[in-house]
Amino acid sequence: MAYSQKSVSLDLDTDVTYQCALHYTRDQHLIGIIEFSKPSFVLRWQDLEFFRRRTEEMSVMPFPDCVNAMVIDVRNVSAWLDNEVPIIPWRLLEEECPVRLVVPVDRIEFYSGFFEPTWLSSDVETALQEIRESLDMLVH
Repeated sequence: MAYSQKSVSLDLDTDVTYQCALHYTRDQHLIGIIEFSKPSFVLRWQDLEFFRRRTEEMSVMPFPDCVNAMVIDVRNVSAWLDNEVPIIPWRLLEEECPVRLVVPVDRIEFYSGFFEPTWLSSDVETALQEIRESLDMLVH
């Protein structure tokens, strides 16, 4: 008896979109910036997996080198995230790399109950400045 095979797709059915950018510090440390957008208020498994895949992928991509830190911008995510959302890449956590989660100003108090409060910011520029100071002070 032959075993059958069924084609499957690794694509996820999600309305989450993202944009990526890179930022270099004075001492050439590489900071990855990823901005997510999700117009609907309901989080599904596919959405959570999309967040995980994209942040993990960015954390290990050898742009010229792997990123030393990451800014994850979720201000355009309508749904409320909690600690069940696997949004912080494992590699960055294990290597104790700086991470900043940029959230809407009106949600900072909510997110401080789930995420490390020092990781939270309300704008990308402030998050980048904090990470730059942290990374560049290690060298000087």
